[in-house]
Amino acid sequence: MKRPGNGRFAARIAAGAGPGSGAGPRVSLGATLIAIWVALGVPVEAAWAAEASAPAKLPTVETIPDSLLRARIEALLPAPWRIESLSVEPLPEPQSSEPQVAARVSAKLVLGGPTYLVDSREGPVTFLRPAAEAGLSKSWVATALATRGAGGWTVALTPQSPGLLDGIGKPAAELPGRTVVLGTPEARSLREQLDRDAAQRLAEDSERRRREEERLAQQTAAAKAEAARAETERRAVEARIAQVADLRGKLTGTDRAARLAAFEAALGGNDPALRQTAMEAALQSRDPVVANLALKDWIARHRAVPVQLYATKEDPSSEVVVQNLGPMTLEIDGFSPVNGALAGKLGAPGYSIARSSSIIGTLAQTELAVNSFGCALTLRLAEHRTLDGLLRCQTLPTLIARITLD
Repeated sequence: MKRPGNGRFAARIAAGAGPGSGAGPRVSLGATLIAIWVALGVPVEAAWAAEASAPAKLPTVETIPDSLLRARIEALLPAPWRIESLSVEPLPEPQSSEPQVAARVSAKLVLGGPTYLVDSREGPVTFLRPAAEAGLSKSWVATALATRGAGGWTVALTPQSPGLLDGIGKPAAELPGRTVVLGTPEARSLREQLDRDAAQRLAEDSERRRREEERLAQQTAAAKAEAARAETERRAVEARIAQVADLRGKLTGTDRAARLAAFEAALGGNDPALRQTAMEAALQSRDPVVANLALKDWIARHRAVPVQLYATKEDPSSEVVVQNLGPMTLEIDGFSPVNGALAGKLGAPGYSIARSSSIIGTLAQTELAVNSFGCALTLRLAEHRTLDGLLRCQTLPTLIARITLD
């Protein structure tokens, strides 16, 4: 038996439509028969007896809700396709303990809009070629297995022609990028623009390659120059190492005259590394003459020397004096390496007695003595490259003083 997809069947009314079928309230077979018999003048008692004696009937193809079939088919179809007509033919009943119906479902499908295939992609632009026009129809066939339960019908569809809709393309809206159909003025304009862009990119790539080759040549030349420079530097370093090693050997030699000459040459020269090497060796030595040479060179090269002040344990008030006194600075205006005499200023802003005033100072071997208007600073070379001593100012407690030989 066949039924059109949009028809209404008496059998559906007799057996009752499933949920969502749109066939109205469910009516039992007995109620329907009673209504018919009453209309024909049959007594109600006879109608009830007929219903009680009638054998139970299995569901038929006509009882499968049409809307359920359509919904199941539409779920399997791509978006542009729609069902124009639907027919169902019964198949042999399956062997099952549940009430099931097998049927052959035939649907006429119509394409709702034009579809396209991707021809090529150029950046964000996708060129399309037409695949199918709107109105194209296809016959779609599937096997349906419907099961009726307490909640209504459940339909499983098995398409008999799975590749039927392959190669027909998609609507332009479902394809990626900015879609343009080949052969249209827009496509021709875009193609010309893309060709111009490609030519420009080619020219830019050629120019970029040329610049890259030039840069590579420059890098090669720079690498060669760097290698030559590194070799020259290596030789200079080796010569420098030999020079410093030679100086160290002279500074620690047994010949005192040679040692003093080496210290004088290094300390009096303009080579910072050699002078620093000689300074470290002189300050660490126990030879007061050599240390005096280093101190003279150090004082001669400085103009403003910070003096660090510390409180003494003997006088508790010295801590407050250190805090109030502020930073003390020894300013050197003149120094004579011959006799060790120096002139300048010494002072700190905290107290009037210690404010900056002219000084007279003397460096005798490793001891430095400086006298200002109201203060006296006496320092001696210590082991850790510092001049340590005391600051004595009138009306102020004695403070510990230190100058770091940087």
